[in-house]
Amino acid sequence: MKKIVFCAIAMVVLFTACQKIKNLANINFNIPFSQTVTLPDMPGFPYGATLPQGGLNLPIPPVSVATNAQQIFDQYHASSKNLVSANLNNADLQITAPAGQYFDFVDTIQVFISTEGLPEILVAYLYNIPKGQTKINLVVVPGLNLKSYAVQDSVILRLNAHVNAIPVQGTQVLTEGAFHVVANPL
Repeated sequence: MKKIVFCAIAMVVLFTACQKIKNLANINFNIPFSQTVTLPDMPGFPYGATLPQGGLNLPIPPVSVATNAQQIFDQYHASSKNLVSANLNNADLQITAPAGQYFDFVDTIQVFISTEGLPEILVAYLYNIPKGQTKINLVVVPGLNLKSYAVQDSVILRLNAHVNAIPVQGTQVLTEGAFHVVANPL
């Protein structure tokens, strides 16, 4: 009887120690992504036109964004099968053209992510965008489990903007972000 109790205790201790060692092997890394988007023209509203009171939604078509996730997993000697967690670490938008264009034309922006076979979800946003900014840091939606998205070699980003003025034709916005990944190489 004493041997059985001792074996049971030893197995529990061994299992706990193995789990702690496996957790110590966890590695953290980022999977960055970026894509430039040209804002579409708003039919019927040329630059400088007066918008209706309260502004309008500016439909921005979704774009495919390469993450090269598999290459990054390989670089860290990790497998997407051993992914522990993934969330959005940061998301920024920057106007890259034309010179002198600011985010003054927009008061709200939302970023949605999707990929083939996975639903579109809101991952970042910024409301009440301050004037005079060419780069804005978005608020990342907390607590999202993005494991299924972070392992894809490309994702689809869609921006939703509420504008209070018409942006200059050909305005280009660089969308940047990174998935923060915890993986276990064991």
